[in-house]
Amino acid sequence: MDEKKGKQGLSVREIEGFAKKYSFEVIFVIVFIFACFFSFVFFGPGWGVTAASIGGIIGVFLPKKIEGLAKKSFAFLYKQEKITQLILAIVLIILSIFLPPLIFLVIGLHSGIMLHHIALGPRGS
Repeated sequence: MDEKKGKQGLSVREIEGFAKKYSFEVIFVIVFIFACFFSFVFFGPGWGVTAASIGGIIGVFLPKKIEGLAKKSFAFLYKQEKITQLILAIVLIILSIFLPPLIFLVIGLHSGIMLHHIALGPRGS
């Protein structure tokens, strides 16, 4: 009866390990949740939808330029030291709190790029 039948939760060490392994994903999830919440608090949902729509339109019409800019941004981010990446992540979180439509604009840009690639299929490559 001393045998443990299942996990009762996650330890702090497991959460830290997960956050280290998936650090960019965790930051993006936090940014998206904050942008969603603070968009309702400060701006209302209309601004987020409008920004995402504008971003989607721009992403569909300029996929190569937006994709190139995104790749350069991530290449710059990957070259930085961990502390600089952490500072940039905090800046991104602060932007998601005070300028949520900007986050939705970026989401729309990337969505437009993906829609463009999916719609064109193999001929778009």
